[in-house]
Amino acid sequence: MNEFILLVHGKKYKDESPESLKKHMERYYTWMEKLIEKGQFVKGERLSNAGNILLSKEEIITDGPFLESKEAVGGYIIIRAKNLKEATEITKSCPMLAEMPISVRPMFNPDELKV
Repeated sequence: MNEFILLVHGKKYKDESPESLKKHMERYYTWMEKLIEKGQFVKGERLSNAGNILLSKEEIITDGPFLESKEAVGGYIIIRAKNLKEATEITKSCPMLAEMPISVRPMFNPDELKV
């Protein structure tokens, strides 16, 4: 099995009411539990609002300009799948996809460098 990172774009849930957020999180946890049972869930976290953008060693942006919210990464999930096609199918079942775009990217596998 290979590992894939799902990058959740946007911060839609940031300004939700506690009741609405609880509903979204319940659906996410149910989805996550199914992946855990299948051995496909590795890790997932919401990202903090704090952070810096490094353009170079000398140039660090802390107060903007920021990316549009649709381009920002609000969290990540790491899953296991046989290949990109299977990882994409798993991602299609994620309840957050109805609210925000999710990128699916293979994690680097050092075994691929072995000749």
